[in-house]
Amino acid sequence: VEVLRTRDPFILKEEAGKPDTFFLDVGGRYDPELRLFDHHQPQGAGFRNEAASEWPYATAGLVWKHYGKEAVRALQPSLPDADVLEVVKHIDDTLMKYIDAVDCGVRLKTSGPSLSAIIGSFNTAWYEEGADVFPLVMELSQVILSNFIKRYVGKVLARDKVRQAQAELDGRVLVLDGCYPWVTVVAEERPDVMFVAYPVGDSPSVQWQLRAAVRSDLSPRIKMPLSWAGLERNQLSRVSGESGAVFCHRSRHLAGAQSLDGVLNLAATAMREQEAFA
Repeated sequence: VEVLRTRDPFILKEEAGKPDTFFLDVGGRYDPELRLFDHHQPQGAGFRNEAASEWPYATAGLVWKHYGKEAVRALQPSLPDADVLEVVKHIDDTLMKYIDAVDCGVRLKTSGPSLSAIIGSFNTAWYEEGADVFPLVMELSQVILSNFIKRYVGKVLARDKVRQAQAELDGRVLVLDGCYPWVTVVAEERPDVMFVAYPVGDSPSVQWQLRAAVRSDLSPRIKMPLSWAGLERNQLSRVSGESGAVFCHRSRHLAGAQSLDGVLNLAATAMREQEAFA
């Protein structure tokens, strides 16, 4: 693929609409049939919510709107059509519309640097000599987009595995055979589950983790006992009664043991203590 960066009006006029030619962020026109994807024209390129004039489209979102399905298919050829559309919408809702908002001058409050700010940080400062960082930024952007797609596809593919997982301790501890996304399914479909257990690491050093299930607002349904907070190995073993205990996070949402039986014992103890103080 040849990438030419130019705003030369003669070149833009000559190349517009040619087969296999795409205009991105230049040209002053939005016409997907001619592969023209600009948003700088006076009328803009539309909004995701036209009625309220919210979340305007810029070039990134326009391209994703028309080619997102192909991008997802390239990474996951066997994904069902409905799942592909879900992934496309998720990427637009969580990534593209924020990039577009910044590109269109919308001020957003964020808890940290936005992806647009991170990409923009590659521009040389005013006191530095200019350098062509475009190839680096283009490659980085491709990697980031691919990662976002693969991460959400992973959630889609994990749903049935979570739904079919075995539950122990009267259905209150869900046992997974791997470390894959479970939060949404458990929060929305498994109200009786208090903990989720799963293996981490590679054989022969596999350990098991025990994580508190969450409600739909992502608050924990249960916590480990306060006396376990921040303890490891021998100290945790003494207070928990589980000889294979490895750690308990100080926030008490996560603990670990050397075996499945170990985390089940931790879960049973934690639930007994919660019931005792209920």
